[in-house]
Amino acid sequence: MRILPLCESESQQLDRQVMQYQSEPKNAALYRSLHHRTQELLYELPRYLRLLDEEDCVHFLFFCWDTIDHYLNSFKIGRLSYVGYLTQVVRQRSRYFIHQQKDKIKKERLLVKSQGYDYTDPFDAMLTAEQTIPYHSLQGMDKGQNNQSLPTLFNTLLKTYQPDRHPLGETHRPLQQAFANKTNRKRLLIVLTLCPDYTHTHLLEEMAALLGTDPSLLSTFLIRVNELLEEKRSIHRQFETISNRHFRRLLEIEAALQQETGEEEIKRLEQLRLWTIRLYKAKVKQIREMEISLSHSEAGKILQIPKGTVDSAVHYIRKLLAHHMDEMRLNDYP
Repeated sequence: MRILPLCESESQQLDRQVMQYQSEPKNAALYRSLHHRTQELLYELPRYLRLLDEEDCVHFLFFCWDTIDHYLNSFKIGRLSYVGYLTQVVRQRSRYFIHQQKDKIKKERLLVKSQGYDYTDPFDAMLTAEQTIPYHSLQGMDKGQNNQSLPTLFNTLLKTYQPDRHPLGETHRPLQQAFANKTNRKRLLIVLTLCPDYTHTHLLEEMAALLGTDPSLLSTFLIRVNELLEEKRSIHRQFETISNRHFRRLLEIEAALQQETGEEEIKRLEQLRLWTIRLYKAKVKQIREMEISLSHSEAGKILQIPKGTVDSAVHYIRKLLAHHMDEMRLNDYP
């Protein structure tokens, strides 16, 4: 539970308790209470001050653990409150902590490489700050014959409107009439550009009927849009492969730890386990944050329309579809 920021009355009460403890050093209950309170502050202050990521705060707490008694005994009432005093401590000690962590990572990296584990090649990018991988962008978006023809295909799909070519049932007739409006058809095509794989796999005939266009022409358009996503999917698959290797390696290390009896070897394996966990968590975080669909700006770029038009299309299509959705139970459908 978050305890920061403290109100003035809470801060003053904490100051009084610390001073009371200094005058009553044998008060065990007060000591335990203040020790726990100091633990909470040392854990939360680095995050609150934006000095460390939250996942590093627990390591920082243990880094300062042995000096908590010193903080309780050395605090003096004056310009700073106890929270302010700990804030200054955290600002200073966090620099040493960060430096220590960097040295630790370097040593772990050397340890991994010296043992000959398979942490080169795909792993090497992770060891040297993978943030530079441009998985969020489309390289060469304006190059190639397929990309150049997408705006032409887009306009052709809008112009070739033949609603009687693929008649829909009575249930979908109101929705088909809504897309008789060219503006609505343009909006729907823009939305389909954002999710080409789903539409091309499951709803091609239905969407072609709503748009009053040839399914083969719509399929060609969606396939070419889908090709632009292949770069993102390729990097996503690469990241998944690397994360799976990290996980398998972690299982191997933990199995070795259960069987090992030598103190030095256990220490070495434990260091390797912590390093592998760090790599695995970082890779999973990257996978979760990765976008494998077109962004609105990317869709606007390949269709040669403003990003605001894409934003507007998504907004109005949501409203339009919500208006035509029903609440029938599954068994009520024919």
